Amino acid sequence: MVQFLPIFVYAQSQMDQHNPKRDTVIRNPDANQDTVLRYSVEADLINSFPPPNGSVLNRTVMPGKYFDWKTKLQEKTGFRFAISYTAMFLGVPQSQVVTDSSINSAIGGVLQIEAQWHFNRGKDYEGGITAVLDWRHALGSNNRMPGTLFKEVGSGIGVDAAFLPWDPYTSVLYWQQYLKKDRFWFRIGQTNPALMMDFFRYKDPRVSFTSTVNTGPVASIPLHPSSLGIGFNWYPIKGSKDLYVAGVLNDLNVEIGNLNWGSLFKYGEFYTALEIGKNWRRSPGNFDHLHIMFFYADKKSTAGVKVNNQFIPFPTSAGWGFKVAGEKQWNKLVTFANYTYNTAAGGGLNVFTNMQHSITAGMGYNRPANIRGEIGFMVNLSSIIEARANKVNNPQNPSEVILSRLVGVARNVPQFSSEIYWRILLMKQLWVTPGVQAFVNPTFNTRTDFIVAPSIKARIYF
Repeated sequence: MVQFLPIFVYAQSQMDQHNPKRDTVIRNPDANQDTVLRYSVEADLINSFPPPNGSVLNRTVMPGKYFDWKTKLQEKTGFRFAISYTAMFLGVPQSQVVTDSSINSAIGGVLQIEAQWHFNRGKDYEGGITAVLDWRHALGSNNRMPGTLFKEVGSGIGVDAAFLPWDPYTSVLYWQQYLKKDRFWFRIGQTNPALMMDFFRYKDPRVSFTSTVNTGPVASIPLHPSSLGIGFNWYPIKGSKDLYVAGVLNDLNVEIGNLNWGSLFKYGEFYTALEIGKNWRRSPGNFDHLHIMFFYADKKSTAGVKVNNQFIPFPTSAGWGFKVAGEKQWNKLVTFANYTYNTAAGGGLNVFTNMQHSITAGMGYNRPANIRGEIGFMVNLSSIIEARANKVNNPQNPSEVILSRLVGVARNVPQFSSEIYWRILLMKQLWVTPGVQAFVNPTFNTRTDFIVAPSIKARIYF
């Protein structure tokens, strides 16, 4: 994989209104060019139409009349939809350094059917409902999803946050309502904070970075799967979409694959965050960004396992933190960096939030060889919460024993990791992304100081 990596290329979003050779930011043409999060339902609905050029083979899987029909359907009814399937292979050649019986590869698939109906689209008081049917499943004889190989690698930040298994269910189901002049909107229902906040132009684990620090930083932010919640977005300056304020409040006691809107009222435990950001459109195709996000998570009551019919909770704890992130673009070159401080342990995914400090820097080079996409590269340095490491290494109660058995032994030294990928729009509806991650001093792997995890992803949409 490492030898063949340089010959692969990548794909880019087709919404390049300002400069198709440089602009990688997705904008919503129905909402006065709102900047859209790369990893969101809105981005998928926009990207479900093939771009006019920039693919290697310059072919479409579906005939053009199909997309003409989709366009007319949206114009007449306000209804639009997207169907996509993503497959990923992840290898861990040295996974046996953890245990002799470890699995060293995994293949997973993600099927998503996304639909949205809005009235008054592009006008004052636009509103409507959005839903996503989501199925994530293992493929191949190993029957493992790539995201479950965290113990085989021993990385403190995990190896993937998207390819985790769950049965088909409605992962997203919310009402979104705009107010006059499109300066404020809110949504309520089954929502996911990661799809609403923490802007990053390469934030899509299905086709771009695999590392969780760039796509779903669950190691340093106590994020969770979709749950009952409310969120908003506000542009405080009239006539400008550059400065924004966004916020969320969600139920923390959520179970993956389960649509349950009762636990927020039963336990009253939540995750909440507030983000203040600024976008700079300095010239056509050049886009800079800066934001700061503050977050807080309660202790999670439902996190644990049953042993001999006795519920033993995971040792989660409440905490807060903040993240500062920025991007700077020079034509095709984009640099980015972020820092996260966190005191919450366990998080919405029960055991994944363990890091107190995380600092990331990297760059992307857009549309290499005039093919839609970017070559992405990043480096990260993360350090574990000291009290968390002590619970893993010196468990004092059944809860801590369960945690120790799950993750192994913790190094109380910083972990260094890096990733490089190259994404290509092979056909107008098919994206392919080979890449490789490398880890030095992996936090939960004390048997080796260096381990790599190559991967390849493919995503097709209709």
